[in-house]
Amino acid sequence: MSCSSVTIRAAQPEDAASLARLYVEAFGSKLQWAFGRFADTMPVVVQHLLMHDQMRLSESLVAEVDGQVVGMAVLRRDHTHRPAWLTVWRLVRPHVKGWRMLAAAFIMTAMCSNLCTPARSYVESLAVDARYRGRGIGTQLLERCIEESRRADKREISLHVVDTNPRAKQLYERMGFRTVRTERFGWVASRWMGFSAQHFMARPV
Repeated sequence: MSCSSVTIRAAQPEDAASLARLYVEAFGSKLQWAFGRFADTMPVVVQHLLMHDQMRLSESLVAEVDGQVVGMAVLRRDHTHRPAWLTVWRLVRPHVKGWRMLAAAFIMTAMCSNLCTPARSYVESLAVDARYRGRGIGTQLLERCIEESRRADKREISLHVVDTNPRAKQLYERMGFRTVRTERFGWVASRWMGFSAQHFMARPV
């Protein structure tokens, strides 16, 4: 079923809390090992990372239905930006204690890493509220990402998808993405993050 009343727009500071909720809903299982018993602080940590532009609120898109944020995409176009470890650590530190603080700061810095290049944009994250999935919102977000990549004079758009998310991979393939390489991590990622490989996919814009 399509969702004809979807608005795709640039994210604003007031969207940060909603985007953090969507992000944790979609990717929280991959972060759980680092946060441990402090997992309930993930939404506020992600919100702070967005507000301080480590997770690039300035490069985020929002999908809105009837005034409610129901989807998001972080589309990296500025290849010069890099996350600042000390900034991420300072934002994590008030919410996570002990050795988990270092683990959480490490994984969040990794999640903020910038994989775009002068010629290629990168979809760092794409998430749709579980209640609104199957309505074409992810497709509309991707279409907007492709359009924004073209406007930024990129020749290619890329992303990663983990091996445990075949539905997302099928969506990307329908949208013209092809697997460039498969990156395997073995039992460590499988044990702690729930996947053992990820596919790097790209398509021309």
